[in-house]
Amino acid sequence: MRKATPLPRHLKAADVIAAIQARHQEDPQLATHPAPEDLMAFATWALDRRNALPAAEAKDDVLDAIRLLRLAQQQLDRLMLRALLTAKADRIKTPKLSEATGIHSRQGTHDRIKALTREIAAARLSVPADAVEDVAPAPDVALAHLKTVAHKLLQEWEDLTTNEDADEWAEGIELTMRSSEITDLTAASLSVQLRCATEQIVEHAGTLGVPAARTPEAEAALDAVRNL
Repeated sequence: MRKATPLPRHLKAADVIAAIQARHQEDPQLATHPAPEDLMAFATWALDRRNALPAAEAKDDVLDAIRLLRLAQQQLDRLMLRALLTAKADRIKTPKLSEATGIHSRQGTHDRIKALTREIAAARLSVPADAVEDVAPAPDVALAHLKTVAHKLLQEWEDLTTNEDADEWAEGIELTMRSSEITDLTAASLSVQLRCATEQIVEHAGTLGVPAARTPEAEAALDAVRNL
């Protein structure tokens, strides 16, 4: 089965919600819509209120509801990855963790972390999930070097041009580094997170028209990620 095409890279939930709100300007129930931050609830509202619109606009509401649900799934994936990385960092034992996750082996948890990282990165980069394998570390990249690069990037974080998205990647990197063990399985996940964090920083800096790094040390940290 052919995998789903990613959403456009720069599609924002706020823009989708604004389009739905614009269609419902004459809807007396417009004020009843939920908080825009609750993407699932807003998508539900759009589906429930589609009959208040002409047929063509109602179909547009359905399509936008689907877009919002895909964006909500991306949020859930990021939150699940954070939770799993936190569980590993806090050394929660597999038997306890399996009660919550339904995953019954440490290998299974590693695989889930790797898969989630790949899916999140694919959504971030707007490429198919399979393409994210291309950013995994080369076999000759020593795990010790990967950890050194990650540590340096976090160390220079305050001198990088970051935003909430970049900070989210940084948290994932930090949690991975705190884990009691980083194996070859999680090394690929760590590499993807490093590259996505760097890519987010560079993109955000370009939007603001400022340098991505404010010191030579911070620039060197970014270069080290690019050279993995």
